[in-house]
Amino acid sequence: MAYIQVTKDNIEKEHICCAISNNKDIQVSSKKERMMKCFDDGLIF
Repeated sequence: MAYIQVTKDNIEKEHICCAISNNKDIQVSSKKERMMKCFDDGLIF
């Protein structure tokens, strides 16, 4: 199994584990938007 580091550069094409829906789902898009802001604060996902 390989690990993928999700970053600002690849977050739109990567699946985030707890979001089973597609990127158009409000839960997925809002979580990814929040994560984008947190990457600047040092978030590693």
